[in-house]
Amino acid sequence: MEQEMHYRHELKYAIPYGDYVGMRERLRLVMTTDPHTDDSGRYRIRSIYFDNSDDKALREKNDGVAKREKFRIRYYDLDPDPVLHLEKKSKVNGLGTKYNADLTREQAQKIVDSDIDWMLDDP
Repeated sequence: MEQEMHYRHELKYAIPYGDYVGMRERLRLVMTTDPHTDDSGRYRIRSIYFDNSDDKALREKNDGVAKREKFRIRYYDLDPDPVLHLEKKSKVNGLGTKYNADLTREQAQKIVDSDIDWMLDDP
């Protein structure tokens, strides 16, 4: 099944700690907390990024290439039985999109071991 593309702007800024605390408190009044967080409002993410032997994804990012993509396996380690995700992130002229598919631990290990032929027949 083909996923519909939803491009978004993703802008990152460094802000002073005091500004962060104030913004966090105001945002809590109008937003819900991420379900992956613990009681302190934090969570840890584990990611494995993939690139080719020429570091294509890294070089394209550093060079500011307008159309690029990267792949990763990601999970949140606070979940008692974490769901692993295979993600493809794409950028086109500064707009980003992300596709993901759930993985079993066995499938993730196969990808890490460079065994990817099974993916051709997997939805």
